[in-house]
Amino acid sequence: MQSADLEQPGPKSCHVLVVEDDSSSRRALTLLLKLRGFHASYATTQAEALRCLAEHPLCVLLDLMLPDGNGAEVLAHIRRHRLPIRVAVTSGAANWESLLDGVRPDAYFAKPLDFEGLVRWITTDCIETVAK
Repeated sequence: MQSADLEQPGPKSCHVLVVEDDSSSRRALTLLLKLRGFHASYATTQAEALRCLAEHPLCVLLDLMLPDGNGAEVLAHIRRHRLPIRVAVTSGAANWESLLDGVRPDAYFAKPLDFEGLVRWITTDCIETVAK
């Protein structure tokens, strides 16, 4: 991937919350999103992610295996409170669906992540859905 490909303009008003406890994955994903023009922030724990929802992200990229619990509780909180936030689960776990306890995400991306596919999902699913 060339640097010119990374610096394409993106919607600055689109806030993406990355919930990921692995520091290298979190830093890389947050940086790549910022280079694409998104407003990206991150949380490293379930508790921190729940607090960050007050910042009204447009979408959440949610890892399920977090140091203080299952990230599925973040998804359940979003659904329970009917927050207008799109959620993509990002997991390397083969049994990721069983970890969700019946709560469905809007999308799923296996690790290692297909970054271009993720950006397409944010751009088309999140931004266009909210704009309607």
